[in-house]
Amino acid sequence: MTGDKNRNGFSEDPAEPTSAEVEAAGGDEAAPDDAQGESYEDLKERLSLKETEAAGYLDTAKRVQAEMDNYRKRMLREQELIVQYATQTVMRELLPLIDNIERALHAAEAGASSASLTEGFELIYSQLNALLAKECVEVIDPLGREFDPERHEAVMQVESEEYAENTVAEVLQKGYELKGRLLRPAMVKVAK
Repeated sequence: MTGDKNRNGFSEDPAEPTSAEVEAAGGDEAAPDDAQGESYEDLKERLSLKETEAAGYLDTAKRVQAEMDNYRKRMLREQELIVQYATQTVMRELLPLIDNIERALHAAEAGASSASLTEGFELIYSQLNALLAKECVEVIDPLGREFDPERHEAVMQVESEEYAENTVAEVLQKGYELKGRLLRPAMVKVAK
């Protein structure tokens, strides 16, 4: 069947090229050497263009990678600054409280009455609580509630007729949460 073509127009013999394959390859196999030389030169030129194009893509990729590296480094520096100065606002708001405490201490040294000192410290205490509330810090006051090891630190168990077993009978130190996240557990005595 050599030379016979199937109904698709292709040669049944895989070794024999079809006329379409011959044309795509640049014509007759018996084409003169100069025609083959031209196609070789064309291929060389196309290869050179593709190499130039590839070099451009590589250069672009390197620039994008360098920009991404610089962006990542800049973001890390900014995050470090944010962490470093995150408490700056709160600390600035604490300064007037420190000033008031110093005034109260100077007043105590100067012989101020205990009533005026108490009043001054109550004012400072209310300012501090207002600051904590502004910053979404809440007190954990578990007295009379069931002991929760996630939010309470039991330092001892006590006999209690007033509270049921495993209930907080006394708060020794308040606990605090910041926006629902535990800052410090409440230190408690638990009824047994």
